Amino acid sequence: MRLSPKTRSRSIALVLCMAAIAVGSAFAIVWTQQQISRTAQSTKQIEADLAEMVRKIGFLDERIATLHQPVVLQGKVAGTLRPSMENQIVWVREQEMPNGRAYAISAPYERSIDLAMLNTNSTNSPR
Repeated sequence: MRLSPKTRSRSIALVLCMAAIAVGSAFAIVWTQQQISRTAQSTKQIEADLAEMVRKIGFLDERIATLHQPVVLQGKVAGTLRPSMENQIVWVREQEMPNGRAYAISAPYERSIDLAMLNTNSTNSPR
Protein backbone atom coordinates (compact mmCIF):
# COMPACT_ATOMS: atom_id res chain seq x y z
CA MET A 1 0.00 0.00 0.00
CA ARG A 2 1.39 3.24 -1.15
CA LEU A 3 0.80 6.45 0.74
CA SER A 4 0.51 9.71 -1.00
CA PRO A 5 3.15 12.35 -0.18
CA LYS A 6 0.51 14.48 1.55
CA THR A 7 -0.56 11.64 3.84
CA ARG A 8 3.08 10.74 4.50
CA SER A 9 3.93 14.31 5.52
CA ARG A 10 0.86 14.49 7.77
CA SER A 11 1.72 11.22 9.48
CA ILE A 12 5.35 12.36 10.00
CA ALA A 13 4.09 15.66 11.43
CA LEU A 14 1.72 13.73 13.69
CA VAL A 15 4.54 11.47 14.93
CA LEU A 16 6.80 14.49 15.53
CA CYS A 17 4.02 16.27 17.46
CA MET A 18 3.45 13.17 19.58
CA ALA A 19 7.19 12.93 20.28
CA ALA A 20 7.36 16.64 21.20
CA ILE A 21 4.38 16.26 23.54
CA ALA A 22 5.97 13.19 25.16
CA VAL A 23 9.32 14.98 25.66
CA GLY A 24 7.57 18.11 26.99
CA SER A 25 5.48 16.02 29.37
CA ALA A 26 8.59 14.23 30.62
CA PHE A 27 10.30 17.55 31.34
CA ALA A 28 7.16 18.83 33.06
CA ILE A 29 7.03 15.73 35.29
CA VAL A 30 10.72 16.09 36.21
CA TRP A 31 10.27 19.81 36.93
CA THR A 32 7.17 19.14 39.07
CA GLN A 33 9.06 16.49 41.07
CA GLN A 34 11.95 18.92 41.64
CA GLN A 35 9.54 21.61 42.81
CA ILE A 36 7.90 19.14 45.19
CA SER A 37 11.33 18.16 46.52
CA ARG A 38 12.36 21.81 47.00
CA THR A 39 9.09 22.63 48.73
CA ALA A 40 9.47 19.61 51.03
CA GLN A 41 13.02 20.64 51.96
CA SER A 42 11.92 24.23 52.57
CA THR A 43 9.00 23.06 54.70
CA LYS A 44 11.31 20.78 56.68
CA GLN A 45 13.69 23.69 57.37
CA ILE A 46 10.82 25.99 58.38
CA GLU A 47 9.45 23.31 60.72
CA ALA A 48 12.91 22.90 62.29
CA ASP A 49 13.17 26.68 62.78
CA LEU A 50 9.68 26.75 64.28
CA ALA A 51 10.52 23.92 66.67
CA GLU A 52 13.68 25.78 67.73
CA MET A 53 11.68 28.98 68.35
CA VAL A 54 9.06 27.08 70.34
CA ARG A 55 11.83 25.52 72.41
CA LYS A 56 13.40 28.95 73.06
CA ILE A 57 10.02 30.48 73.94
CA GLY A 58 9.34 27.61 76.33
CA PHE A 59 12.72 28.14 77.97
CA LEU A 60 12.07 31.89 78.32
CA ASP A 61 8.56 31.26 79.68
CA GLU A 62 10.03 28.91 82.26
CA ARG A 63 12.65 31.48 83.29
CA ILE A 64 10.05 34.26 83.52
CA ALA A 65 7.76 32.03 85.59
CA THR A 66 10.65 31.16 87.89
CA LEU A 67 11.70 34.79 88.33
CA HIS A 68 8.13 35.97 89.01
CA GLN A 69 7.43 33.51 91.79
CA PRO A 70 6.58 35.35 95.03
CA VAL A 71 9.43 33.69 96.92
CA VAL A 72 12.01 34.90 94.38
CA LEU A 73 10.56 38.42 94.26
CA GLN A 74 10.52 38.65 98.06
CA GLY A 75 14.10 37.42 98.19
CA LYS A 76 15.25 40.19 95.86
CA VAL A 77 13.77 43.01 97.93
CA ALA A 78 14.06 41.49 101.39
CA GLY A 79 17.03 43.64 102.41
CA THR A 80 15.69 46.92 100.97
CA LEU A 81 12.06 47.02 102.10
CA ARG A 82 11.08 48.56 105.38
CA PRO A 83 7.79 49.75 106.86
CA SER A 84 6.73 53.23 105.78
CA MET A 85 7.33 56.10 108.15
CA GLU A 86 4.47 58.31 109.24
CA ASN A 87 5.66 61.35 107.27
CA GLN A 88 5.97 59.45 103.97
CA ILE A 89 2.25 59.10 103.31
CA VAL A 90 0.46 62.25 102.15
CA TRP A 91 -3.23 62.35 101.33
CA VAL A 92 -4.32 64.89 98.71
CA ARG A 93 -7.68 66.05 97.46
CA GLU A 94 -8.44 65.79 93.77
CA GLN A 95 -10.12 68.45 91.70
CA GLU A 96 -12.16 67.41 88.67
CA MET A 97 -11.53 69.65 85.66
CA PRO A 98 -14.16 70.37 82.96
CA ASN A 99 -12.22 68.25 80.46
CA GLY A 100 -12.60 65.18 82.73
CA ARG A 101 -9.08 65.07 84.12
CA ALA A 102 -8.39 65.03 87.84
CA TYR A 103 -5.55 67.02 89.40
CA ALA A 104 -4.22 67.09 92.94
CA ILE A 105 -4.63 70.37 94.80
CA SER A 106 -1.44 71.20 96.66
CA ALA A 107 -2.40 74.57 98.17
CA PRO A 108 -3.72 73.56 101.62
CA TYR A 109 -0.80 71.27 102.32
CA GLU A 110 2.64 71.99 103.62
CA ARG A 111 5.24 72.16 100.88
CA SER A 112 7.97 69.62 101.30
CA ILE A 113 11.02 68.97 99.17
CA ASP A 114 10.17 65.27 99.24
CA LEU A 115 6.82 65.74 97.49
CA ALA A 116 6.15 66.31 93.82
CA MET A 117 4.46 69.67 93.36
CA LEU A 118 1.70 70.58 90.91
CA ASN A 119 2.08 74.13 89.70
CA THR A 120 -1.44 75.30 88.84
CA ASN A 121 -0.24 78.82 87.96
CA SER A 122 2.06 77.84 85.10
CA THR A 123 1.12 78.50 81.49
CA ASN A 124 2.23 75.01 80.41
CA SER A 125 -0.42 73.17 82.41
CA PRO A 126 -2.19 70.30 80.57
CA ARG A 127 -5.55 71.15 79.09
